[in-house]
Amino acid sequence: MECAGCLTSLDNGPFLHCTRCASDYHISCMNTTLNDFNAMPQEFRANWICVLCRSKERKGGDNTNTPIRGVLPPSPQYNNVTLRSKIRSTTASANCSCLSADSMRDIIREELLELFNHQFLPQLVEVKSTLTSLETSMTNLNAELEKVKVEQDTQADIIRSLRSETETLRANNISLSKRLAQMDQQFRSSNIEIQCVPENKQENLINTVVQLGRVIKCPIDEAKIHYCARLAKMNGSSPRPRSILVKFNSPRLRDEFLAASSRFNKNNRDDKLNTSHLGIGGAKKSAIYVVEHLSPENKGLHAATRKKARELNYKYVWVRDSRIYMRKNDESNYVHIKSIDHLNRLS
Repeated sequence: MECAGCLTSLDNGPFLHCTRCASDYHISCMNTTLNDFNAMPQEFRANWICVLCRSKERKGGDNTNTPIRGVLPPSPQYNNVTLRSKIRSTTASANCSCLSADSMRDIIREELLELFNHQFLPQLVEVKSTLTSLETSMTNLNAELEKVKVEQDTQADIIRSLRSETETLRANNISLSKRLAQMDQQFRSSNIEIQCVPENKQENLINTVVQLGRVIKCPIDEAKIHYCARLAKMNGSSPRPRSILVKFNSPRLRDEFLAASSRFNKNNRDDKLNTSHLGIGGAKKSAIYVVEHLSPENKGLHAATRKKARELNYKYVWVRDSRIYMRKNDESNYVHIKSIDHLNRLS
């Protein structure tokens, strides 16, 4: 269905139906508002006649030039309603205030296009420029990342190589340290230490060693003593006298002297070696000790072993041929302490 006035679709809106020519009109094409339309009586709407059909009716008197007005019910609210004659020409249709759907779409399209061109297009251009710049930056960044990745892989290979070399060097260092420690201890194979002998400015250390040899029944000729002197203290605050270092001409003589001093202490448990045997110290007796001359590394291990023995209630700790041993009691087996790690694993 279309309007006979503007020739456009009625779009299911309110319209007026001519009972004479059966044409339909928009209420706006008939210069009627929606409120006026709703106020029309039902009988008036049912018998409504369009302007074109009214213009064909015979007019009374000489009223040829009188403008045609629509006939409305005798009510004051319809006195100012002007009814439009039916227009069928294309020009009239174009001038009609009721726009078609296509015209509305064109107007909306133009408005949106103008809005887009003036407001959104500059922003989109700016966004595009920013995206282009960002894309360029990302490309450069990817290239830099690739370089970094290649360099990182190269550095990783170098690190792996250095790590392998470090492990090898560490193993060699440990091996060399052990060999050096063994050589250092072997260099002391002819040495003994006499500990806790009181110091005296007028002392003659060689005579002291010779006297000690007579006591333990291991006579020593002065010619067999290659070197004899006091050692510097490792701990300067210790009240103990400095130890006496004795270097014999041979390891065999050293071993005989150590064995003789150990045998003397076993045979004289109530009167072990002390200062009275050397004729020094007066009535006050002070124990003296004859031990192997250990390297600094073995001395540290020996001290740590004695401390561990006290913690674990081990009864014996001794040194034999520069090796350190410990035993829990008379019935248990001895343990050879090879290193600090080995000592720490004891429980």
